[in-house]
Amino acid sequence: MSSSKIEQRALSLINAFERSGRMVSRVTIDGGKIELVLSTEPTGDEFERVDMRYDKT
Repeated sequence: MSSSKIEQRALSLINAFERSGRMVSRVTIDGGKIELVLSTEPTGDEFERVDMRYDKT
């Protein structure tokens, strides 16, 4: 199997997981084996701790 086929397959797996809402944190390709590690951290609001009030300071 050529390395570009394995890489293309890994990319398609990453896209499939991310379309389903799962985030991939790491990909390892070892020969013909593809290992995906999914992110376990909840993706929160990036502005959660920012005070967004618009009034007197």
